[in-house]
Amino acid sequence: MQYQTGGMMPLTEKDLSYLKDMMSWELLAAKKAYHYANETQDAECRQAMFQIAEQHQRNLERLLTHLHEHVNQPTTIAVSGADAPTVVM
Repeated sequence: MQYQTGGMMPLTEKDLSYLKDMMSWELLAAKKAYHYANETQDAECRQAMFQIAEQHQRNLERLLTHLHEHVNQPTTIAVSGADAPTVVM
């Protein structure tokens, strides 16, 4: 029997661990940048730090969006000899 999958491959434990680390790093970077932006008296530095914080926040949101899409992506499995592919959620 041969299996073929369509769509995205399932995430491994290593993939999930790496994503968790990446999200933690982005969250920490955003928090630090917001903190430094609020601490500085220099307007130019404040603006730069807010821009950096917003970029890290967007990165975190993008990771969460991709993770959400991956989790909700149906997978089609075609088994040789079967009448029709099976969709697995």
